[in-house]
Amino acid sequence: MTLILQLTIFGAKPTNTTAFFRSGQVFLTWNEVTSGQKYVIYSSASPITAGDLITANIRHEVIQGSAGSKLLARTTTNNASNLHPTIAWDRMPISAVDPSGPGVSPEVADGVGMIVLTTHQDGAYYYAVTAVVGGIEDKTVDAGNMVGPINEIVEDPAPVLIWQSDSMMARFYLQYLDVDSFNPTIGGIYAWPYWVGVNQNYNSTTDKKPVRLLLGGYDGQAQNLRDKWRYFSEGIEVVPDEQGNWWFGYSQTWAYDTSKLGASNGNAGTPTTGPVINFVEARVMNFMKYLMLVDPYYSSRIDSNRIHILGGSMGGGGGILFAQNYPDFFAFCRLGVPPTNYLEVGVWTYKGNLESKWGAYDDDNMTMAFAGWRSEWLNQKYKGMPVHRFVNSEYIVQGLEGIDMPFINCTSGALDDNVTWPLQGRNYYAQLDSSRRAWGGSVEYNSGHDCCSMSDRWDQPQLWTIRKNNSFPAFSNVAKNPTFPIPDAPTANCIYNLHLIWSTLYYKVGGYQNQVDQTNRYEIVIASYRSNYDSLKGNDTADVTPRRLQNFVVIPGEDYIVKNTAVNDTNQVYQIDTITADTFGLVTYTGFHVMAGNNTSGGSRFIMAPLEPITGIAPTAETSKKRAIQACPNPFNASTVISINGQGHEGPLEFKIYDLKGAVVKTLTATSDRGNYSCVWNGTKFPSNVYFVQVAISDAIVNKKIIMIK
Repeated sequence: MTLILQLTIFGAKPTNTTAFFRSGQVFLTWNEVTSGQKYVIYSSASPITAGDLITANIRHEVIQGSAGSKLLARTTTNNASNLHPTIAWDRMPISAVDPSGPGVSPEVADGVGMIVLTTHQDGAYYYAVTAVVGGIEDKTVDAGNMVGPINEIVEDPAPVLIWQSDSMMARFYLQYLDVDSFNPTIGGIYAWPYWVGVNQNYNSTTDKKPVRLLLGGYDGQAQNLRDKWRYFSEGIEVVPDEQGNWWFGYSQTWAYDTSKLGASNGNAGTPTTGPVINFVEARVMNFMKYLMLVDPYYSSRIDSNRIHILGGSMGGGGGILFAQNYPDFFAFCRLGVPPTNYLEVGVWTYKGNLESKWGAYDDDNMTMAFAGWRSEWLNQKYKGMPVHRFVNSEYIVQGLEGIDMPFINCTSGALDDNVTWPLQGRNYYAQLDSSRRAWGGSVEYNSGHDCCSMSDRWDQPQLWTIRKNNSFPAFSNVAKNPTFPIPDAPTANCIYNLHLIWSTLYYKVGGYQNQVDQTNRYEIVIASYRSNYDSLKGNDTADVTPRRLQNFVVIPGEDYIVKNTAVNDTNQVYQIDTITADTFGLVTYTGFHVMAGNNTSGGSRFIMAPLEPITGIAPTAETSKKRAIQACPNPFNASTVISINGQGHEGPLEFKIYDLKGAVVKTLTATSDRGNYSCVWNGTKFPSNVYFVQVAISDAIVNKKIIMIK
């Protein structure tokens, strides 16, 4: 009799269970029971009875108070006084704000539990929610705790618009992650806020805008947000939130301490099971994909050639990782006091913290895998690599010499005992130089962690004009740079490359505001000027390597004539040489004399042409405002992943591969995966060469130059 009485006392069943489907996800809510310990969510393709409450049908489990959000509570604390309408969240909202006006989404009510589940297979599904009280699960099922059928389709989940400012110039989105693959034990969080702000004329103009992705310092909190742009009035400012995972990721399988929000992992120990997945990068890239391709307010206004990163400290190191992991996505990165070697270095301030996320510094069994938008080439190139090796950017950048990356501008402080100099940063600068990167940087001899992480003191003068679809020169072995290695304790500021400028369509050098970037001819003007707060440098000498060439074709092993001439008289030749392109498909002019100059006068004209011009007919390039072919890696050895955004296109797409004579050497067919079309070209049977990929899609014919190097 006593046993029966206990069952009656502890038996409890959720009521008022509701569910709705939106954009690839099911949003479930229910009224919680008194003294509930956890809730078990079951799913089935048919109506659920008590007999269906078996392990095989369990979809997920959550604790009492599952709608609570420590992260949103922190967001409220950090920003509520600045935002109008006022936010007051400590529980998650699930209803979207009407985008036509200001508003704030109400949080799920106290006493209501919730879970958001991502759909993995099209179909109609039923859900049941049971409660565990006193260690006993009540497996009663009725209309109060069972709901369905819910018609579901697999598609990219869209973040929920949960706030829009009175000025209509700022928004909060809440991104619900897939709890089946993104480990939700990291802080007990699977819903992440993003703030997006624009300037006053956004709603009265139609021009394309640049995008700044702001990566905050440790532990990544989004703070001091406003009703409109904060620090970037020129375009669209995107501010994700973080909680101490170094803008990178964490183990997929390790049980972290769910009670710990922010920096520490608490007493959960050092992970010994993986893989470690770039979950933070993945969710940020998925959010960027939504903004660029789907969101009706932003997608038509984003200039995909002007997306850049601003980051300091943890955000600086995160920016380096984003740049190397998505080398063809960003135009440039401006980074302050970045960590550059997280685990394969001596003891530094955060090494123990990092091990609590990624495993021991020497654990070869903790390996990498990758997720999210544009992760195909990462899995192809790095999956299975030990984590401690992958997060050593000083090592990784060496192996990417043949891959074009964003322009990198970075600053370190020689007195930094936080991101500890010289253990962090010192070797990275040397590797940027030796791998012929387009970069500029400085080390302040008398500054610490606060040195210029967000100021413009040591900006490259034309940094903000750099676009992804313009080439830029990489300067290395520059005579007037300080020598490498940088001293452990420099006695003067060490400033690299910041005095060197080059011409583009958007930046004038020597009176010339253009570039010639054609199949058989390349021209730019470069000059030795000064950094923002430095004195004039005068004439200089550097090794010059053109990077991010758009149309000029470089074939490994072929010869190219490179001239150094007067800017306005190409018959006045200062230097000329015939240079053989190396195995990376790079042409480097060693010891190029860079004449002193500024925006209106002086400088040197860099002219490059093949010794044997290409006479074949390559496919004619067309531009599309919405489409761009991506190839990762590029250059590549044998195989590369080719993809294009196919939103709005119906049916399969053909990717045609052309050689330099204009002959089709391969045709690949791809079908849509939630609007993205991708395929792998394995060119093992083809010679090293330059090829062109062409796709005929609904609104354009789009081409991409790719280079195979074996």
